[in-house]
Amino acid sequence: MVKRVCDLLPSDAVGELPTGDTIVSHNTFDIALVAAGGAVEAARSGRFDNPSLAVVRPPGHHAEPNRGMGFCVFNNVAIAAAWALRERGNVLIADFDYHHGNGTQAWVESALEQGHKGIGFISTHAYPAYPGTGAFNESRVSDAGFVVDIPLAHSTDTDDFVAVWANILPVVAARFRPKTIIVSAGFDFLAGDPIAGLPVAPRAVDALCGLLGNVASGQNAGLALILEGGYSLDNLRASGSSLAYDFGKHAPDVHVPEARQPHDERLRGMVSEATSWFS
Repeated sequence: MVKRVCDLLPSDAVGELPTGDTIVSHNTFDIALVAAGGAVEAARSGRFDNPSLAVVRPPGHHAEPNRGMGFCVFNNVAIAAAWALRERGNVLIADFDYHHGNGTQAWVESALEQGHKGIGFISTHAYPAYPGTGAFNESRVSDAGFVVDIPLAHSTDTDDFVAVWANILPVVAARFRPKTIIVSAGFDFLAGDPIAGLPVAPRAVDALCGLLGNVASGQNAGLALILEGGYSLDNLRASGSSLAYDFGKHAPDVHVPEARQPHDERLRGMVSEATSWFS
């Protein structure tokens, strides 16, 4: 369907997919295939001691199995995760974009319903916010896999943001034992993003790198980061520098934050309940 719509567009025009909420041009289909292929290559080549970053556009985590959505045409992370699941085994998807990865969650839920095993999805996201999904009660955990949604208040600060991931990610990984960790790396959660942003400082990116690197190393798992949102060039530059520094030769010196409780009572309750599912 995407190919048909794009082929019919003049080279100097834009249109919208008939499923709505996704703008495309004549070249969108070909470009979106390259983006999805970049994500698969990142999953194939990324190692715990040498992670891969796929700097791709369009992003993907809003694209559902049967529709594009937001700025997303195909779900790059879901496609990469499907490859990794088939080739390697258990796949853990971590999504820290400002917006909920509804499309990735929809793929995980569909795959589990079809009888696939070894798929997990963790998401932190502002709530309420586009696309309106990702409430805590959407979480589900079974022997086959899981979805963990941690909705964040718009007042969530740096320490509480880091605390969520420091508590949940190591516990989940220790129980789930992923062979591949794929990250929906959306940097629009950082303060100063022109269309999103929480009051979260760039040092949170260093904390995430420390956690992801430590968990991947402990599980001997492949590690790939796939770019999602992020609309401040300054934040993208700073985040890219953090990734290069923290996953480069300085990796052994990167601080891994301890698992302390969030200050926010509501957030503390969700984190406590979510971690109990994996104990």
